[in-house]
Amino acid sequence: MDDKKNQYDGGIISQLGLMASFGSIFGSLYIYFISDDQMLGIFVGLWAPTLILISKEIDKMMGWMAE
Repeated sequence: MDDKKNQYDGGIISQLGLMASFGSIFGSLYIYFISDDQMLGIFVGLWAPTLILISKEIDKMMGWMAE
């Protein structure tokens, strides 16, 4: 039972990464269509998968450190 208390629940950092990726997607759409800077809009949109991947890997590392 005590081992359960020491385990890292995770998820918080992954959720933050997911929200940041949504921000990147919506920001890129805004820049692409409203600001008429298509190349910057594409660049901002490319960060979405990177943010998700990094946040998931950080969550995994936090779980390993809790063990």
